[in-house]
Amino acid sequence: MKTKIRNYGTVALFTAFSFFAVAVSAGERNAGGPSADLKYVGILKNNPVFQLDLTGTEVKDYTIAIKDVFGNVLYKESVTAKNFTRKFQLDTNEIDDEVLTVEVRAGKNGKAEVFTINRNTRVIEEPVITKP
Repeated sequence: MKTKIRNYGTVALFTAFSFFAVAVSAGERNAGGPSADLKYVGILKNNPVFQLDLTGTEVKDYTIAIKDVFGNVLYKESVTAKNFTRKFQLDTNEIDDEVLTVEVRAGKNGKAEVFTINRNTRVIEEPVITKP
């Protein structure tokens, strides 16, 4: 019985310290640059669509740049906002299967958050068996 109580106490302490570590690392992530999130939304007219979300505590100047593998700028935009959302549709006829880089920079000299878009496509076949 005492072993079980000690084990529960150890698990509780481990869980508490885990939450503390996550909170500290989350605070460090947002300290240097913008808080940006890039996610895949879906396909529109056979072209992939991505959504970029910028969140901040105050109004800032953001620079968004999409570059190819060689560093050529395909798209660049400057935005002044506190919270900002933009959807991007990639033209697959022009970029083929190139790896793209999305850079989000807060201010002129701010630290950039960098995302990589790699268009790997795979088909997953998942059979489902049911019993009537």
